[in-house]
Amino acid sequence: MAYIDYKQKIIPDKLNIIIVLLGIINTMIDFKNCKVYIALAAIIFTVFLFIAIVTDGGIGGGDIKLLTALSLIFGISMLEIIIFALLIASIISIYLIIVRKQKYNSSIALGPYICIGVFVSLIDSFL
Repeated sequence: MAYIDYKQKIIPDKLNIIIVLLGIINTMIDFKNCKVYIALAAIIFTVFLFIAIVTDGGIGGGDIKLLTALSLIFGISMLEIIIFALLIASIISIYLIIVRKQKYNSSIALGPYICIGVFVSLIDSFL
């Protein structure tokens, strides 16, 4: 998924559907926290949709769907994932602008950074 987003700047709906289905299974398994997962998914969707509207597409619809779907799996850990993903994306983008490999107003694929955030969160949860 990260590779597809990096190369084509699109996250296929099929992948998001698979993640949503896994999230639904997760909410059924952890039913006592079901409300937290659903509320967080709604909040993340709303916040990032607002950002997309205000910035005129500054974040893609695939990224919004991916973050929303992942929140059904990771719950409150999604905040850590989002912060880490945006921090790494910002650092790399600033570096690329400084070395003139990227223009200030060019877009980046956020999917790979979200995947890195998920990976770091999984490692952190096992340590």
